[in-house]
Amino acid sequence: MPDLHHIGYWVDDLAAATDWARRVLGAGPFTVVERVDLGAGFRFRGEPAVLDHSAAFGRWGAIILELGVVHEVTPELGQALNVGHGNVSHLAWTTDDLDTEGARMAGAGCPLLTTSRAGAWADWFEGGPLFGHPVEIHQPTAGVRAMWRGVREAG
Repeated sequence: MPDLHHIGYWVDDLAAATDWARRVLGAGPFTVVERVDLGAGFRFRGEPAVLDHSAAFGRWGAIILELGVVHEVTPELGQALNVGHGNVSHLAWTTDDLDTEGARMAGAGCPLLTTSRAGAWADWFEGGPLFGHPVEIHQPTAGVRAMWRGVREAG
């Protein structure tokens, strides 16, 4: 079974949120990815969509904390992803096979929300009967693995 890799929260101010997480949670240091590249093929429920956001990743104990700020989002997608300050945006784990894990998620009552095949290969799913927020599954690329390794080693 997959292990929890990271948890994400939506914030209104990335600098203020990372500062608070450092001071109060002891998380960090944070690596900021401005304007995350989801690629031209980014889809929400199979249709082209916009999720223009920046994210900060920092070590928080055994996991990575991701804080995200949205610059622009397709309204229906924003609603599905619970975009709003302080909301859990997602929890995430990794897989070596997104298709197989996607089929397992669908079978568990977690329909596919988004697909991205750019800098990161990741699909988001509805939280199903347990989670009130989306679940993100990564099939990490070499670049994503290197970024995560840097976050873990810096913490």
